[in-house]
Amino acid sequence: MKKAILLLVAILGIVSCGKSDDKSDDNSGSSGSSSGKFNPPTWIQGTWVDPQKIGGYEFRKNDFCLKASTGDLCFNSGIYVEQVSDVKEEKTDKVYKVEFMLSNTAKHSYEFRKVSDKQIQKVNFAGKVEETYTKL
Repeated sequence: MKKAILLLVAILGIVSCGKSDDKSDDNSGSSGSSSGKFNPPTWIQGTWVDPQKIGGYEFRKNDFCLKASTGDLCFNSGIYVEQVSDVKEEKTDKVYKVEFMLSNTAKHSYEFRKVSDKQIQKVNFAGKVEETYTKL
């Protein structure tokens, strides 16, 4: 329940940000690249949920979404398509790191590590595992 509330607060904070006119058409998606698009590696694409199935992430070919019981928040589609900028990704066969700006004011960073074909872990800035997610 605590995670759901924190996720909801984060979503509300993002929604309250202003709108930016900055948009990039670069879709290279290579390791360490900076563009206006997301390009997650194939191994992480799909829907991943936490043990309680109240939240998680969805990785699409060209999008990154937060999932909550109240709905999905996708950063490269819907209302955020014009607000995401400076997407930087680092990809290996076991790690996906993504960093981006939202409305040129809020920096968001995520790191995920592959445990198996059915599990990933979200890692914090200190390198500590915060949660393990299972693929649907």
